[in-house]
Amino acid sequence: MNPMIPAQPMPFEALTPDAYRQLEHAASLKGLLKPFKGKGELEHLAQVAREIEAQLCRLMEAVVQQAGQPPYSLLDIRLVLQNTSAGSTFLRWRTRDFARMGVAVWERQVCNNALPQAVRERLHRFECERIALNLQMSVVHSLYRQASTCAINMASAERLLRQFTPAVEVSR
Repeated sequence: MNPMIPAQPMPFEALTPDAYRQLEHAASLKGLLKPFKGKGELEHLAQVAREIEAQLCRLMEAVVQQAGQPPYSLLDIRLVLQNTSAGSTFLRWRTRDFARMGVAVWERQVCNNALPQAVRERLHRFECERIALNLQMSVVHSLYRQASTCAINMASAERLLRQFTPAVEVSR
């Protein structure tokens, strides 16, 4: 056990329902399962997904900030934000020296027999929040990509239709 790690760590503040309250209102599926009349509605859906991604990112930052406080900051692992080439952000475990990354880093730390049980339990809670937030980010980012792609495809279909039927009113 690291002598710097107290047996009773700082109180852990799990993400509360209040932290998710704003997301609940924005993330209704009512607007998703309907006939889309034009690219504008799909662009709006993509914009809403982007806004939800930003809110999820703020929740992730709060978890990273908590995991960066003592006693967790004294451990050999870090919870970090990782930006992907696809444009989304995920929570990842890394070693302090950034040599290794992934859940195996977390597992190794949790299995350390010298680790106080209270710290182990809070690391478990961080891992559960990491898993849930990464799932939510993945789903919302996929929705954003699909809505954006569909808006482009719908605009292309509308342009093609206009070439052959200029008198037909096409939705916007």
